[in-house]
Amino acid sequence: MLRTFGVASAGLLAGCSETSDSPSGASGSGGGGGNTDGGDGGGDATWKPFEFDRPVTYTYDVYSPDDGAGTLVWDVTDVTDDGATVTVRYDTTETQFETTVTGTKDDLQSELLMTPAGPFIVTTIFSPTMAQYEGRSLTVGNEWSYSSSDGSMRFEVTERQSYAGVDCFASVTEIDGQTVHEGCFSPELELAPHTAYYDEDGDRTYEMTLVSVEE
Repeated sequence: MLRTFGVASAGLLAGCSETSDSPSGASGSGGGGGNTDGGDGGGDATWKPFEFDRPVTYTYDVYSPDDGAGTLVWDVTDVTDDGATVTVRYDTTETQFETTVTGTKDDLQSELLMTPAGPFIVTTIFSPTMAQYEGRSLTVGNEWSYSSSDGSMRFEVTERQSYAGVDCFASVTEIDGQTVHEGCFSPELELAPHTAYYDEDGDRTYEMTLVSVEE
């Protein structure tokens, strides 16, 4: 799993210095197949992952280099002040798996990490790159960056998009000027509607795209 960008980026972030947020006004590159609505803004909207407050079922189209294409269903039930019960069904060309976990975000992460779907889940849902957008102001043009002797990382909220009828704020993450991640984050949902990673040649490696959400 250390070869995946989602894990490897944690090493680059360690010891980096951060520049302040700045609205750049850039429109961004879009990507990921979402439908751009052309809007901007966002005000004080923020993304708060894993703060489940109601039963909800997410269904994604997914792709990974090891497992191929398939679907991932994330079904949240029995929400309490201490966490939630989550059933994960992962069905791809190479791997079929289902499990149920109850607990906090840390409980979910540690339990799911040890499953056949673990490499995909830790690279996407629990990626440190995704965590960079947690609590940030979702305003088109908002950007921030880190730099160290090892290189630089830049994050930007680029535009508004929609997946499965859910409006979200598209983002791009760059390492030394090369796009390595694109995502979309909605203040209404506890999981990101879209996330995709790219290798050094610009080819897609991991991707998950929301196709339905049911409450």
